[in-house]
Amino acid sequence: MANEQMTPALRSLVTRHPPMDTERLWDEISEAAWKLPGSRGEKELPGERVARLRERLHGELIAFHQRLLITPYTRGDMPCAPGCALWRVDIPLTLFPKRDQGFSRLECLVEFRTDSERTDCFRVLRLFPEERSTVLAHAEMGGMLALDVGAKVGVPLPVMPGVSLTEEVAARVYGKAVIGPFIYQARRTCVETEVFEGTSARWRLDDTSSPERVGVEGHHLSVVLEVKQGAPSIHAAGYLEAYSDLHWLTATVGGFWQNLKQALRDFFKRGAPVQAYGDWCDILASSTASEGKQAG
Repeated sequence: MANEQMTPALRSLVTRHPPMDTERLWDEISEAAWKLPGSRGEKELPGERVARLRERLHGELIAFHQRLLITPYTRGDMPCAPGCALWRVDIPLTLFPKRDQGFSRLECLVEFRTDSERTDCFRVLRLFPEERSTVLAHAEMGGMLALDVGAKVGVPLPVMPGVSLTEEVAARVYGKAVIGPFIYQARRTCVETEVFEGTSARWRLDDTSSPERVGVEGHHLSVVLEVKQGAPSIHAAGYLEAYSDLHWLTATVGGFWQNLKQALRDFFKRGAPVQAYGDWCDILASSTASEGKQAG
């Protein structure tokens, strides 16, 4: 983990949400599985099942995008304190699943901070999608993925360095010259949202409408920020995890995982998650400069 390459915002988040060494975990799971005898009536040994699943998942990834979308929030449905402005911060992310049923659950945490760690100059007011709302996936064509952030943190990079366009990454992940399929119809339910101390936001999205249709799946999560005039630069860092349904994992590899050591059992209980990180500096810089030009 290259601490010297991380911004303070990212370093703070990684301290509390460190990356998993998934290769080591799968190695240990495979080693344990090959030591087990096959069950009566089953054609595959536990080791063969794990090897087949591991091969299937090889190369899948999830990612934030390099750029956040920042616009003034002008809907007029929320009060704004005197001397402040409201900004909508859209956080694009894209999933590239390879497991049979895609990812059954997605959790995202985004934290905001200033260099001086002041928290009196901004606050998170509202999140979109809102709790208990339905979220429709979309394809983010031409988006640039923040894969380099994961590399700084220590998350394995399943595509070649320098590849960051959504279409290029999809081609590498799925091994196709023609990009697709993009899942336009997939729906998720935002089952939980939370604002922490006015400086961070968390979402949980569950269950795609057609989990058997695996393909590139994009979403936008959004925050409404209230920012005081003259506030110092605001930075953001994000943490993303995508999981499988535990019942699907058990049906795929068998129930032997319940007898593994604690760390490996926990990995399976969490749905064999995939991780990603995001890091964005001075998020309002271009927007406030644009606003100033328009005012002038």
